[in-house]
Amino acid sequence: MPADRLKVRDAAADGYEVLEDGEPIWSCETIVEAVRFVRDRGARLWLDWDRTIISGRALPFDFSPTFLGSDTVGRIIGEQHGPNAGSWSWSIATHDDRWRKHGGQRGRAATKAEAVAALEREFTAYLANTSPKPSPYAQAKGV
Repeated sequence: MPADRLKVRDAAADGYEVLEDGEPIWSCETIVEAVRFVRDRGARLWLDWDRTIISGRALPFDFSPTFLGSDTVGRIIGEQHGPNAGSWSWSIATHDDRWRKHGGQRGRAATKAEAVAALEREFTAYLANTSPKPSPYAQAKGV
């Protein structure tokens, strides 16, 4: 059974590689091509997660993912009070020049794992639906 989460890494001059269990399974020229490959396999990007840091403090019940060494591309927050206590909210927001700006997608999930899966799934779809930039070869040839 194929993995439901796949890593993408920058392979420098060779473009990008999609990894399953740490092994390359596909190579391509652009991030968009790599993400579309992940999406077309029915998988989602495996983002790098860490605690959200604001003013030097790690916030409890607050996590932010990155992708390919970017700044944060979103956030999940565990609700601690009020009518939504115990649920998790998630949102996508990115300002990286390598892809479209700010996703704006957001939602709510019952558990942290479900919030991670929802954000990764939506971020995968968000990048996969980006118009691909021309490859360096196409730019050089004026294609």
